Amino acid sequence: MPSSRRHDRHGRSPLIFRAPVPAHRSRAEEFAHLAARLLADIRLRVDGELDSVVLTVDDIPPPEAGLELGRVLPATRDTPAVLVLHRLPIAERCEDDIDLADLVADVLADQAALLSGRDPDELRPR
Repeated sequence: MPSSRRHDRHGRSPLIFRAPVPAHRSRAEEFAHLAARLLADIRLRVDGELDSVVLTVDDIPPPEAGLELGRVLPATRDTPAVLVLHRLPIAERCEDDIDLADLVADVLADQAALLSGRDPDELRPR
């Protein structure tokens, strides 16, 4: 194989740049990961009441919903309850990662309290 196929014009091998894992997560992935960790902590506090609840993250709320940070879609006979977080309205209200984690925890606790019938302060992750 000629050397021109193994290396580019600067002498670098193209195999160097093929990493099996991404270098970093996107903001949406980081937000979803944070929300999932916080919901897992809330689930531990309610002794299995929220185990069937599905967490989803949308970028923005639907137009008819107005400006909301999160909502609950109640369970039906065929589908479990869905807890929806709206990422961009939450992120716009935060100055840094600590504010973001606090606001996501508050929104999750409020929505989980609607589903479990408990006080949101009791469910809020610490």
